[in-house]
This record gives sequence, structure tokens and C-alpha cells, in this order.
Amino acid sequence: MNSWAFHFINQTMKNALFDRVIPFFSDKDTVVVPGLVAWIVCFWFGRRRTRVLLIALLLAVGGANLSAEQGIKNLFQEKRPYAALDGVNVYRNGQWWVYDAFLYRHDPRQSHSFPSSHATNVAAAATVLGLLQPVTLFVTVPVALLVGFSRVYTGQHYPVDVLAGYGWGIAWGLAVAAGLHALSRRALPPEPEVSAIPLDLPSAQRLFLGLLAGWTLLNFLYVRFNGAGLAGDEAQYWDWSRRLQLGYYSKPPLVAYVNAFFTHAAGNKEWALRTGALLFTSGTVALVYALTRRIARRDDAALVAALALMAMPASWVGSALMTIDPILTFFWALALYAFHRAVNGEAGAWWLTGLALGLGMLAKYTMALLIVAFVLYLLLADRKWLRTRGPYAALLLAAACTSGVLYWNWTHDWISFRHTAHIGAEGSSKPLKHFAEFWGGQAGLVSPLLLGLMLWAAFRGARLFTRNRDAAYLFLCFAVLFTFYALVSFFRTPEPNWPVCAYLAGAAGLGWWWSLAPRTRRTRGLLACGLVLGVALGIVARSTDLLYAAAEPSTGDVHALGLSFDPDRDPTNELRGGPELGAALSKYISPHEGAGPFPFSDRYQLTALSAFYTNGRPRAYCMNPGDRRLNQYDLWGGWDTLVGRDGIFVTGGDGLKAQILIVSMLQRGAFQRGEVLETVPVYRGKALIKTYTICRMYGYTGYNWAPRELKY
Repeated sequence: MNSWAFHFINQTMKNALFDRVIPFFSDKDTVVVPGLVAWIVCFWFGRRRTRVLLIALLLAVGGANLSAEQGIKNLFQEKRPYAALDGVNVYRNGQWWVYDAFLYRHDPRQSHSFPSSHATNVAAAATVLGLLQPVTLFVTVPVALLVGFSRVYTGQHYPVDVLAGYGWGIAWGLAVAAGLHALSRRALPPEPEVSAIPLDLPSAQRLFLGLLAGWTLLNFLYVRFNGAGLAGDEAQYWDWSRRLQLGYYSKPPLVAYVNAFFTHAAGNKEWALRTGALLFTSGTVALVYALTRRIARRDDAALVAALALMAMPASWVGSALMTIDPILTFFWALALYAFHRAVNGEAGAWWLTGLALGLGMLAKYTMALLIVAFVLYLLLADRKWLRTRGPYAALLLAAACTSGVLYWNWTHDWISFRHTAHIGAEGSSKPLKHFAEFWGGQAGLVSPLLLGLMLWAAFRGARLFTRNRDAAYLFLCFAVLFTFYALVSFFRTPEPNWPVCAYLAGAAGLGWWWSLAPRTRRTRGLLACGLVLGVALGIVARSTDLLYAAAEPSTGDVHALGLSFDPDRDPTNELRGGPELGAALSKYISPHEGAGPFPFSDRYQLTALSAFYTNGRPRAYCMNPGDRRLNQYDLWGGWDTLVGRDGIFVTGGDGLKAQILIVSMLQRGAFQRGEVLETVPVYRGKALIKTYTICRMYGYTGYNWAPRELKY
């Protein structure tokens, strides 16, 4: 009966409409991250009854899910339908396909079937909400039924698995709701009926909360639906998250752990990774608002600081790309806020300062420059704290946070620091040109007018350095980082994002000094123009698809709306090509690990994109012909396990470049023979923006790719 019902739902009822709609209810990835954000916001602003409900919801869903996954499933160990039956229609990774049960032993996603965790979780949530807020049953019951049906329709569970999940979830919901309800009635006095969200906030605070919530929501909708692929660095950090370590070749490990959290919660999707970026960016804005409000003691000053930060093109880009910068800026802002509280007499804030500094160091080693700024502040403006234990406790905690990455580097010959030192030692033959590029990059990162206003605020702070400790604090936190990278730009080609954290103190200083300075009609207009220009530049950075939609057919420079430019110089094209490359590679690479050819490239970006976008997300490799720097794939190695297998090689460019690389590999004796399979053109609109070439290399010989001379 169970198998008959499964076949009826999975095969007899199958139709095109259900194929498009039903998988949505089976995809927990669409719910988990927005649900987590909503839980945090409601808990923060909610009253006691709301918080009791949220705690009950968390305990019920968490307990039901953990007991079902780690307890009941391991006890019964029932196979999934597609592992036991042939011809099951399975929906996975956004695609429908008929599953061959014989291949299950090669499937990296092996798990047990009884009971359905999706059904368990949704039943637990519906029960808690229904008991504490009965009106929610009109929504939760239909959703629960659709989720259960979807798990059978998509081939993941038998009907009995779903029914058992419902029963287990309801039991957990009843137990948790009853327990917390009784506890709250006995332990807490009755709460007067009030609004769930406090409405007695000052108008500037309400405006800020509304703007931040709206900005966060718009950012989420953008990263969820804009369709841009991962950049090479984003894909690399995702690949790191599949192999969590204490450190990595070029960066500390925190970005990998953040990616692991969001992909575990919402799946291996671009928007899931980037949700972390937008949440960290919104958190940064909130912290800068709080810092400015502490210093200026005015809500309008804090609002100006937050608006300046949200208007920066860097915020528009940083909230939509999951790189190390959103994480670094968040912990930088947290350290700024905590340190200011600490030097104003809150002893416990020293521990928060140390934690923020330590976690920031685990995001990017640039965080060390904020420690320099703090030390200079204590030496020059507030020496009395040097005679207390607070600063040293903060440094000790920061050091403890970084002990893991230091140990990893010690066991890897300090390779991360060698890499960083090598980059810093690269000279430049055109220092003035690079210095000018640095300033041009900052104008694009912040917008010209906002950059000028923040420099004006820094100048005001410098003039009052010896008379006002807050002025000295904000000036040092801006000037140390900004000046350091301005000087570095004389010696090597600058990256625009280098001093991005300096603008956190810059925005706070702007808000503070703006609230104190005389505000004429002209100065108000200048600030308004700065904010509008920044927003406009941010929107343009996110809207380049419109430019390419108007482009003429071309294979060289792009011609659109009277403009002509080289697509290789457009940084937004780094977000294009991954899905096309993955679709082409999937024709030659088995989704089952260890079966068939393995993917590899000569560039870490293409290696990571191949791993993310190829069906089954196989492990990919990066050969080192000796003409490039080391990368994380060189440390992972793994080539010794591939002897005798064929490889699918991908490189950027046309077939001629690929033929040269094939000849090079054959001359080294790495493979027995090779051939070009196809070229993969990538278009935006009618303009060709890049080309990949895919080759098949036959019979890997076990050639040692370790270069004779290491390049860091």
C-alpha cells in the first residue's frame, strides 16, 4: 500500500504544473534563512508573549528535527524511495530526473527516509503556533499538507514517512507549548496588553528602523532573484566551506564557516551564500548608527551616518557579494562600538572588544590595523586605561580567537603570512599613477561627494584631536587604515576595497560633525546630492544588465547607448559564465563522486566555479604549471588518487589557447593524449563577454604538479 501510494503521487499524478509549483514547498532553503531573520527581529522587538512563542517555536522545531534526524532515522534506517525503487522521479538541484537506484551507492547525499524531517518540522511549528495563536492554523495547516505532499511528489519520501513525521512533530509541539506556557504563567507576572513593537521611539529612530528593514528586504529580494552567478572568489570561499579548516592559504577561515552555516541552512545556492553578506552589511549599518548616537547623543546625527553608509556604492556591492569584506566590516564596526563603550567606563565592553577584534582577525588580517588605532588612541588621548586590566584582557581574548589560525600557519610553514608579505613586497614602477588610481577607486567606492564630506569630517576631528577624545577616536580609526593603504598604493597596484572599513568611522564622524555645523540651504543640498549620487552609483552597479540588453551584436568591444567599452574591464562580468560552464561540464562529468572523468583547470577561479556549477558538485582540481602563485587547491592536492582516470580540463579563452595548454601537459607527460571538446560562449544580451574551452585529457599518469620554485 505504501509503495502503491508513492507511485500514484510520484508518477501517476505527475504533470507540468505540479512540476513547477510543488518543488517550492519541498525546498526548505527558501524558508530557513528568511525565517531565521524574522525570528531574530521579532524576538528583539517583541513583547514577553511574542518571545515565549518564539522560544517555544525554536525548541519544538529544533527538538523535533534533531530527534528525528539523529534518533529515529538512525534507528529504522529505511532507504529513500529512489534508493529502493527504479524509475523514481526525483527533484534535486533545481532539476527533475529519473533516478537509477543502482547509482545510489555513488550518491554523495545518502540519508535515511523514515520519518520525513520536513513533515516533522512543519508539524511542530504549526502545532506551537496553533496552540498559542489559533488564527495561524488557517495558514499553517494548508502549508503543512503541501509540504508533506511535496516530499512524496519529489521522490524524497514514502507517504508513511510523511505521516510519521506529522505525528512526531505534533507530539513535540504539544509538549513544548504546554511546558513553556505553564512555566511562563508561574515564573512571570501578567503582562499588560501592548503593541508587539514599541511605538514610543523618537521619530528619527523609527525612521532609521524602517529604512534599515526596507533596505535589508530589498537587498534580500535582489540577491534572491537577480540571477547573477558567483564570482570566482565567492565560489572559492564556498569550496572552502566544504572542507572546514583552521586556516587557508590566502585568508583566515571565518568566511568558510559563515558559508557553511548559510549553505547548511539554505542549500548550495548563490542567494543562500549572499544572504550572509546582506545580513552582515545591515548589521554594520546598525552598529554605526548606535556608535554615532553614543558619540553625538543625537538621533539625527546617527541617521545621517547610517544614510551615508547605506548610500555608499561599496554597501550596495558588498551586500550582494559574499566575500570577506562584509564579515570584516561587521566585526570592525562591532569593535568600534564596543571599544567606545569600554573607554567610557563599561568594564564588560572590553571583553566584547576583544571578541570583535579576534573574530575580525579571523575574517581578514587587516583587522590588526584597528588594534593599532586603538593603541594609538590609548597612548595619545586616554592613557588612564593603560593602567587597568581591560585593554590587556581584550588583547588576550583576541589572541585566543586567532590561536587556531596561528597554529594552522605554524603547521604549514606560515604560508598565509608568506603570501601576504609577498603581495606587499611587490614593487611598482609607476607610483604616482597607482596613487591616482587609489583616489579614483575611493571616489567610486564611496562616491565623490560623500568621500569629500567624510574627509571634511576627518579634518574637523584632526583639528580637535587634543581637545575632544571622541574626535581623536574617530579620526584615528579613520586615518590609520586610510593612510596606510594610501601609502601602500605608491608601491603596488591598489584595490579599491582596501580601506573600506575606514569609512565606518568616516560615516560616524560625518553624522556627528554635520549635526554640530551650521546647516545652510547650500550645505543641506550638498549632503542630499552626495546621498543621491551614492545611491545612483549603487543602482548603476547593480543594473548593468540593462546596458547589455541595449548592446549591439559584438564579439569584441561592447557598443550600447553610445558607449563603447571592453567587456573584460567590466567587473560585473565576473558574475557571468558560471552556470553556462557548469551546464557544459555536466555533459561529460558524472554527478557521482569517483565515477568518470574529474574536472580541473589552471586557474583557481575556474576550478571553484566548476565545482559549484557542475551537476553533483564534484571535487575539482587546479594544476600548477609553475607560472602562477600557489592557491588552496595546491595545498589540498589529491592528484595521487586520480591516476589512470581521464580529466575534463577547462580554461578561459578560445581553442588556440587550449591547444597550447594541451601540448604543454602532454610534453610534461601528465596525460597520454588530449583533445578539445567544445568552446562555451557567454553572452550578455547580444554581446559576447567571454569564452571557455573544455578539453578531455586521457589517462592521468600521476605527474607531480608541485612547482620547482614556489610563488606566493
